[in-house]
Amino acid sequence: MRLATCCRPIPGDDIRGYLGRGEGLKVHTAECQVGRRLFQRDSEHWISVAWADELTRSFEAGVGVLMKNGKGVLAQIAMAVSAAEADITHIAMTEESQDLETAEMQLLLSVRDRLHLADVLRTLKRSPAVLRVWRVKP
Repeated sequence: MRLATCCRPIPGDDIRGYLGRGEGLKVHTAECQVGRRLFQRDSEHWISVAWADELTRSFEAGVGVLMKNGKGVLAQIAMAVSAAEADITHIAMTEESQDLETAEMQLLLSVRDRLHLADVLRTLKRSPAVLRVWRVKP
């Protein structure tokens, strides 16, 4: 069993399982565009799946952040994520825009579930450097 990297499902998301040929079970969110295309092509390989009642690991969720550009902004964001008891596993800055006062980045966060992710997003929104934050979904 693997979680699809195209949609990065986390506990609390509606999910479906795809039994691919030689791939094993791959879990997608119900709204995943890649999963929808696979379903249209190969609907007989889809099965119902559900999250376990007790989860023992963390899950990765993509988050976009629009922030003020300036000194110490990345540190403020890292502190907000840490305060919400999450971890940053990857950071990617988007291409530089014409607006030098703002910057955008994509974070890959390690979270327990959707409730934990919502708490992380709320904590990030409270940071003075953050203008907007959202979950990156397909």
